[in-house]
Amino acid sequence: MARHLSEFVDILEPRRNEFSNFMWASREVNLLLPNRQIKPVAPDSHKVNVFNSPRIQLLIERIAQEQGVSKAHVEDQVRLILDEIGFKMSLTLIRWLGIFLAKFTCRACSSIYVNQESLNRVKSQLGNTPTVFVPSHRSYADFILMSYVLFSFDMEIPAIAAGMDFHGMLGMATVLRNTGAFFMRRIYNNDVLYWDTFRQYVHDLVTHGDSGIEFFIEGTRSRSCKSLPPKYGLLFMILRAFITGEVPDILFVPINISYDRVMEEKLFAFELLGVPKPKESTSGFFKALTIVNENFGNIYFEFGDPISVKQFLGSKLKRLQHGMRPVHSQELLDEEKAEITHLAENIVHCQQKLAVITTFNLIAVVLTNSLTMNQNIMRFEQLVVETMWLKSILAMCGAVVDFDYARKNIKAALDVHKNLIHMDADSNITLVQNAIVLSGLKESKAKLKGHDLSENTMTVAVPFVMLQIYVNPTLHYLINHSMVVAIITNASEPIVEENLFEEFKFLRTLFANDFFNLNQHLHIDLLGSLKILKDLNAIKEEAGVYVISDNKKVLQLLTHLLEPFLYSYFVICSLLNNLSSPTFEEKAILAKIQEKLEEMINSREEFVHPYVLSLDSISMCLLSLVNLSVLKKSRVSGAYKYEINSDALFGLTTQIKKYVQHKKTLRAQITSVLKNKL
Repeated sequence: MARHLSEFVDILEPRRNEFSNFMWASREVNLLLPNRQIKPVAPDSHKVNVFNSPRIQLLIERIAQEQGVSKAHVEDQVRLILDEIGFKMSLTLIRWLGIFLAKFTCRACSSIYVNQESLNRVKSQLGNTPTVFVPSHRSYADFILMSYVLFSFDMEIPAIAAGMDFHGMLGMATVLRNTGAFFMRRIYNNDVLYWDTFRQYVHDLVTHGDSGIEFFIEGTRSRSCKSLPPKYGLLFMILRAFITGEVPDILFVPINISYDRVMEEKLFAFELLGVPKPKESTSGFFKALTIVNENFGNIYFEFGDPISVKQFLGSKLKRLQHGMRPVHSQELLDEEKAEITHLAENIVHCQQKLAVITTFNLIAVVLTNSLTMNQNIMRFEQLVVETMWLKSILAMCGAVVDFDYARKNIKAALDVHKNLIHMDADSNITLVQNAIVLSGLKESKAKLKGHDLSENTMTVAVPFVMLQIYVNPTLHYLINHSMVVAIITNASEPIVEENLFEEFKFLRTLFANDFFNLNQHLHIDLLGSLKILKDLNAIKEEAGVYVISDNKKVLQLLTHLLEPFLYSYFVICSLLNNLSSPTFEEKAILAKIQEKLEEMINSREEFVHPYVLSLDSISMCLLSLVNLSVLKKSRVSGAYKYEINSDALFGLTTQIKKYVQHKKTLRAQITSVLKNKL
C-alpha cells in the first residue's frame, strides 16, 4: 500500500491550541486493550502467576535441593527477582506525565507526526489477540514518546521491556515502573533462577496479559541510525506460548520512529569514536532537560500492518510434537528458532520500509558528497538544487520524503541543525568544527574502547560522524544501487548478469551487518537496482553486458556512499594480513585499526572520510569476517579473542581490493603487504 505524508497528523497542534493541557490529559478515556480479558488484569497478578507456575515451583525445589538450602530461602529469592522485574500501571501518573510531555515536546519539537491512517488499521485488528509493539530504536526518547502517542490515541500503554540502566536511577525507576516498564538484565551470569523467572514472567504477559508488550528488537539504540540485526532472546520467550499452543496467535506491530534531529547525536558520535557513554543517572536526566531550549524539529511515527505469527509461520511449524510433554517443560526446537529468526528479520525489514526521510537526511547526503570531493563550502541555492535532485532519486526508490517546500524546508532544517551546519550572511554553507577538549570526556584511558584519538582528530571527526548519522537512514534505499555501481565500475571486463549476481551476493554478504537486508530478496533487490539505475541512465545493457552510462552525477554519489565502508574494510583486512601473530584480542585490534586509520586521515594526502574511525563499522567488519570463517572468535578469561585463517583472509583482501579506488596512502602503506604475501 502506497504511503503518503498527507496521512500524517501533528499531535502537538491541538496541544498548542487548547486552553489547558490538563483538560486533555484528565479526559475520560476508555483505553483500547490489545487483548481484552474477561476480568481486568492487575499488573501484580503476573508476579503471582509466575510464582505459582509449575515451572517455577519445580525450579525452586530443584535449586533448594542442589544448593542445600531451605525452599523458603529460594522462594524469597524468586520474590525479590519478581519485584525487580515487575511493572505497575498508574493512570494518574500517566496523566501527569502526559501533561509534562505535552509541554516539553511543544517547546522542544516542531511537530510529532503520526500516520493516523496506519494507526487506525492497527487499532481495527486489536482486542482479542496478544499484541507486541516493535518500534525502531534510535533514542532513549523512543519508549517515552511511544507511550505518549498511544495515550493520545486512547490506547492502553503496554508492558515495556527496559534495560537495567534505568533501574538504578533514583526516582526515575519508580516512575518508569509505574508507567509500564518491566526491567531485564542484559547479562544473567548463568543465574538459572533469574533466567527462568524472567522467561516465565514474559510468558505470563503473553498468555494472561491484556495490555500488550513493547520491546526493541534491535536490542539497543542504534548509534549509527542504521538498522541493526535483530536480537532473538526476548522474541523466543514471547513466542513460546504460541509454539506450545497456549495462545492461538500473536500480532507483531512494526513501528518506525524517524527524527529530524536525534537528541543524543553528539553522544552517539563520541561513542562511535570510542568514548564511553556516561552512566545514566537521575541528576544526568534533569541536566539533560535543558535541551528543552533547543529545537529538535519533527518526529514521525509510522505503524506497519500487524504481522500474524500464525499466518507468517503457518505450516512451517509442527506444533503436535509439543503435545508429548507438559506445557511448562516445553522448550523451542532448533528448527523452530530458525523460523523465528526469519520473523525477526522481516520485522526489521518492515521497520526500514516505514521510515520517513527528512529534509536534513537529504542535506546530509548532499553535503557529505560535496565534502568527499574536498568542496568544503556550498552555496544555499546550490544546496536547494541538489536536495531537490536527490529527493527525486529517493522517491524513485520508494522512500517517503518530507520535502514539499524546498527553500522553506531547508532553512528550517538548517535552523534545527545550526550546531552542525552554519550558513553565513552570504549564504555560504559549511560544516561547523568546534575545538573538542577531551579532558572531561575521557574518564580514563582504560575505559576507552579503541585508540586514544587526538583532540585534533576528534575535532575533525565528530562533525563528520554526526553528519553521517543522518546519511545512514537513506542507505536502505541507495546502498544496493551503490554496490551494483561498484561492481560494474571496477569490473576488469564487461560483466553479464550471472557474474553481476555473484559479485552482488558477495558484497551483500560482506556488508550484511552494516546494511541489514533480507537474504531471500537478494535477486529481487538486484533486479530492482538494475531497473532504477537504467532509468537514471547510470548504467546500460548492451548485448547482455552491463556497462556504465552517461549520468556521472548519480554514479559519483553512489560511489561516495559506499566508499568509506569499502575503504575501512580493506584497511582492516590488510592490517590483519600484516599481523605478526595469527591471534589477537578484540580491544587491542580495535585500537590498532583506529590508530592506522587516524594516520591515514591526518596524512592529508587525500580525503579519507572520518567515519572510517567508527568502532561500530569496525566491529561489524570483524563480525562479518567471523561469519565468513576468515576469523574464529572465542572468549578467554572474559576477553574476546580472534584467530586468523590466513589463506581465507588473504583471498578476501584481494577480493575487496578491486573495489577500492587507488588511493596513494593505500598504495604506500598496504600494497607492499600484499606483494610479500604473493
